[in-house]
Amino acid sequence: MVRRLVPEDLVGHFFAVGSVSETDPQLPADYVSTLSLPYWYQLPALREEDMVRQFAYMIDGFEEEEDFVLDLDMFVYRDIVETEEPILIDEEHAHGLYILAEKGPFRFFKTQQTAPATMCFTVRGPDGKQLISAAMLRFFSSLMRRIAEGQVRFLREFCDTIMLCQDDPALGFVIKMAERDSSTGLTGAQIVRETESVFPAGAIPAYHYCEDWRSLRNDEEHLLWDTKTKIVHIDVVRYPPEIDEEQAERMNRFMERGGGLALGVLPNVDDGYSRPVIETLTENLHRVLALLGNRGVDISLLATNAMISTQCGLSRATPELVRQIHARSVEFPIAFERAVKRTT
Repeated sequence: MVRRLVPEDLVGHFFAVGSVSETDPQLPADYVSTLSLPYWYQLPALREEDMVRQFAYMIDGFEEEEDFVLDLDMFVYRDIVETEEPILIDEEHAHGLYILAEKGPFRFFKTQQTAPATMCFTVRGPDGKQLISAAMLRFFSSLMRRIAEGQVRFLREFCDTIMLCQDDPALGFVIKMAERDSSTGLTGAQIVRETESVFPAGAIPAYHYCEDWRSLRNDEEHLLWDTKTKIVHIDVVRYPPEIDEEQAERMNRFMERGGGLALGVLPNVDDGYSRPVIETLTENLHRVLALLGNRGVDISLLATNAMISTQCGLSRATPELVRQIHARSVEFPIAFERAVKRTT
């Protein structure tokens, strides 16, 4: 029997991307800890919690000027790549992780970290060039794999089921750069393999790609649906599921193999709302599910393999909207169930 990655008790529930707009790391703890799927909330307003700095700070040779710069010597490279000891980031760079440890235990818990390709894209060498090469992808994959192991080891002390999501906004850019420049020594398939190697055993794998998910291909392979099963977060507000029958069938096979979807159907900024949260959710769900069904996606599969999310993180929303989304998320499963029934 195929193992579904979306736990039955979380179908239709809130899958938070991770970032919030608060500036006090204590404030989100109460409204996050009561969710069906609590998560490590990150505060980009705090300098230390930038999605690159909070992981790269531990590398000897990492400096911050106008860009993130890494002057990497051979010994540091070998130390990261040839050692498998888990790494736990400190509280200064992960306030929410440590605060929630005091709020547990939790039945389910979601954590996240930046994917290797986005680390390569964002960090530059002393010459100002992005670190996009096979060697540096291996370096960041090794680093992030050890950090993932460190997170899971830490979370097992107070969580029963752990979901680890990789945040990879730059994947599409890295693949295009690799296609244009063969000297990188990279292929799309290699990037995906390295990314998948980061997921630790015993954690539910999840993946967040905030650009156009519909066109994320490598030759004949779709890099979300034709790869290892995971819970994939997609933005269906900015990128509605206007897909062809072939991609719909790939999505069906992905779910048949146990993969899940986190549907980013809620706007992540205040300007995206002309109606209250639940009314907006209901309207968007009906539209998105109708589109998916009309294009050939099996809604009966989606009904047991999907969660509800915002289109991306909430760092640009007002704190009031962030709190409202969390408070109303208890109603998400009912809204999802009704939308499925209406579509089928």
